[in-house]
This record gives sequence, structure tokens and C-alpha cells, in this order.
Amino acid sequence: MNIVLTNCSNRKKGTTTPKLTINSIIPGPVDYVSEQWLSLLKKTSPANHAREVYCGRSYREAEASASILNCPLYVVSAGLGIVNSDHLIPVYNLTTISGTTGSILTKITDDPSSKAWWSRITRENPFGSSLGDILAQYSGGLVLVALPRQYIELLQEELMNLTTKQQKKLRFFGKSSTGLPDSLIENWMPYDDRLDSVGFSFSGTQTDFAQRALRHFVTEILGQHENEDAYIHRSLVLNFLSPITRKKSPKRQRTDDNGIHKAIFENWENGKGQSSKLLRIIRRELGIACEQTRFRNIYYSVKKMMENTP
Repeated sequence: MNIVLTNCSNRKKGTTTPKLTINSIIPGPVDYVSEQWLSLLKKTSPANHAREVYCGRSYREAEASASILNCPLYVVSAGLGIVNSDHLIPVYNLTTISGTTGSILTKITDDPSSKAWWSRITRENPFGSSLGDILAQYSGGLVLVALPRQYIELLQEELMNLTTKQQKKLRFFGKSSTGLPDSLIENWMPYDDRLDSVGFSFSGTQTDFAQRALRHFVTEILGQHENEDAYIHRSLVLNFLSPITRKKSPKRQRTDDNGIHKAIFENWENGKGQSSKLLRIIRRELGIACEQTRFRNIYYSVKKMMENTP
């Protein structure tokens, strides 16, 4: 049986369990910080299935691939370890991505690295486990990994410690092979920006690139070539992309945060208050350059203002 592995989403449905945020954590060495977090998890009752908590296109794309293959979907979570999407989990707010709100690394005083945190958080976690423990349950099939670089780095040591047989089953999807151990670079499927020219359903943002590439592989390549090795799979991807021309990136005007704020506010009704539609309006119709993370932060400030307006 195949397995699909993707990352958790920053946005989550449901109300965050009050204590499951980094605000509940006292700063200290990584062992002390991880013990606090695990203790909080063990006292928490799960509320919803993981598939009901995580949201956003990247997650839904991975979910679609797992559905096509009729296989388990696992989610890499910096707070819970690797969780089965069918299992119950609490709603939490924690990440290991530096510079973002909710990063647990800001609480660690001795070794603030995602690798150090991961090696401890996967021990005795009541909701998730390590990659090695999960793969030990499955003797056959491919492990289709759609993860951005930050999550690959999170799993790097685990990936290196897998057996040769397990490593041969891995297929990685992402913008580049950066972060992968040298021994696994050939397991990376070489999708690039030409994916956006394959068809409307496969175009999207950089944030969901890995999951879109995975879905293309599942729907267009894997069906008749499931038993091939990584070299053949790479060749098939390259052959598919070879006749396709990259879309030319549109030249967009730059503006400050106030300009983005004004554009969101003025187009709120036209975009029905939905972040995805408003981002498309700003980029495609107004021709304004805006990186997705930057847009999201400004969008929520406008949304809060709209909710507080009588």
C-alpha cells in the first residue's frame, strides 16, 4: 500500500485549545521545553479528525492524491509529530519555522533548531509518531512525500536513518531537492514552473507547489508505472515536461502595506471576503505584486477591521 505524506497547514479549523500555544511554555533548554509541550498534549482531549482541522489548498491537494490512490494520508506536524489524517487531534498553534508567529524555537535557549525539537517531540507523543515508526507498519508501496524545504529539514535525520529498502520507496515532491540528504536527491521528482502551464487545475502558488506536483504525478504518471524505480519515475516526469514552455511571469507593480490594505478593503465585496479570491484580484486584475505570507497578514488585519465595523 502507498502512503502520502504532507505538511500541516498554518490555518486550522476549530477553536485552539487555550493551553496549546507557545504562550503556555516557559523558556529553557530544548529538553525542558519539549517536556512541557508533551505534558500539555497528554492532558488534552482531541476534538476533531486531523482532516477536519487542517485546511488550505496544499492540504486538499494531498488529500485528493491519497483519495485517488485509496491510501493513508499522514501529516507532518511540528507540534504533534506525524499524524494519520483519520485520527483525532486537538487544535493547536505551534510551528518551528523561524520568524513566524507561534515558533517554538523562540522558547528554546540551548539548541533552537527544528531537528533538535523534532527528535524530542516524536517521543511518547499521544497523537503522532516518527517517520521510522510509521514506515515500519508498511512493507510495500511507495511513500509519496509532498513537503516544503522547512519540513524536509525537520525530517532530515530520520530520512538518513531509514533502511536502504525504505529509502528506495521514497518519492519527493517540491520546488527543488534542497534539504534532502545526498543519498536521496535522486528520489526527488524534477517538477518545475512548467507545471503551471500543464493546465488550469495544476496551476497555483509556490505554497502549494509540492502538493500540485504530487497530484500530477499520481494522476498522469504513476498509474501505469507504479512498480518502476526512482530513475524511471524521474525520466517520466522530465519527458512529460520537456515539450512544455514556462509561463512568462507577469510584471506587477510594487506598493507598500498601506497600498495592499487599501486594495483589499476596496475589493472586499467583489472578492466576497475570501483571501484566495482577493489575492487573485490584487495580482491578476490590479497587477500588484504581493507575496502570499505578506498578503495573509494584511488580509487578516482588514478582516478584523471589517468585523469590528458596525
